[in-house]
Amino acid sequence: MKNENFVQIPNKMFADTDNDEKLVYAILQYTQTVGHLDKDNRMTRTMIPLLISYLGWSKSQYSNKKVVKALNGLKDKGYVNFESTQDVFTVQINKWNDKEEHIVSVDWKQSGVKFSGFTKIKYSVIDTLLEGKNFTLYAYTEYRKMKTHQYRICYEEWGFVLGMTSRNAFNVIDNSEVIIRVSNGFDSDTNRRETNSYLTFDSVEDVKEVSLKPTYKAQSSKSVVKEPELVEEDFDNFEEEELSLKPKVKKRNAITDKKINDMQNEFFGRTIHHKILKKITDPRVITIEQVKELTDFKYPMSLENYNILKTTKDGYLTEKGKIKLDNPQWKKKYLNKLNRESALKKHNERELSQEEIENIMKYAIEEDEVPKKKRKKLGNDISRFL
Repeated sequence: MKNENFVQIPNKMFADTDNDEKLVYAILQYTQTVGHLDKDNRMTRTMIPLLISYLGWSKSQYSNKKVVKALNGLKDKGYVNFESTQDVFTVQINKWNDKEEHIVSVDWKQSGVKFSGFTKIKYSVIDTLLEGKNFTLYAYTEYRKMKTHQYRICYEEWGFVLGMTSRNAFNVIDNSEVIIRVSNGFDSDTNRRETNSYLTFDSVEDVKEVSLKPTYKAQSSKSVVKEPELVEEDFDNFEEEELSLKPKVKKRNAITDKKINDMQNEFFGRTIHHKILKKITDPRVITIEQVKELTDFKYPMSLENYNILKTTKDGYLTEKGKIKLDNPQWKKKYLNKLNRESALKKHNERELSQEEIENIMKYAIEEDEVPKKKRKKLGNDISRFL
């Protein structure tokens, strides 16, 4: 979207903050006081209930404690400053050096993990990253997205960023709706399946394009981090299990591997559309094709499904559908036509007035009289048959 507003997340936050801290930091920027938007003196006046409301969290003592804990964590780490969280209070968002590099040593990569610069998170996606979602997953994927290269992220790296084990990181990613996995297939040279790349949910249309890009040079096949050795019972959990069991095959390109992976996901019901369908409670939505029409930017929408979206009481479906309907490219291509079809159908189905009904009846009777008169005339005149 052109000139869309955004918040800035310092990338070093991926090394020293948890999900709540990053989310609260984003909301503080989102609510900055007009007149204090410059980088050196950014401030916002807020209160705990207001922050909870912006975060979409339930109003409870537990939510209060979560927000206060996140604020104190941000303050202790130097990202913000404030005197007290009682009543209305002022938060100063501290200036930070986006050129400085922060290298964190890890036991699974010799060179460590380097963080520098900042990541932009658009206002339009923040609402979809609140309650029940993982803001860190989206933000880190957005950070590692590149215009010319793929950046592959192994599960150890995800575990480090998310503050959990690589196995738990796999489970979180497998159930996520905010990022999309891009399989890089099987490499016969190294005799192993390659580490995945990732895309954010709002850039899902670029999956095919990403599969064509070269791999990020710092993670070539010679230096790429090996994922944990799999045992037999783990195969049910991993998408690429069949690829990993084919040891020496002719090297396939990334697109072929992706097609195979997509076919496996479709067959075993592991696509994002299957996950969405499981969460929809509206009884009228029963097929994957409906889910695609209702939630996926790549698909047009039938009038029948459009009416389901307009009348559903399923909050989850409403939220997913709204994201699609608000997408500017989809709106430009399909929404106007859909609205015209809807208006035309309503016009055709509207109830006729009594006067309109009488006129139709009168017209039908008059039309019916003509053939009757002709038949009578023909019946009396048989001269043309002689």
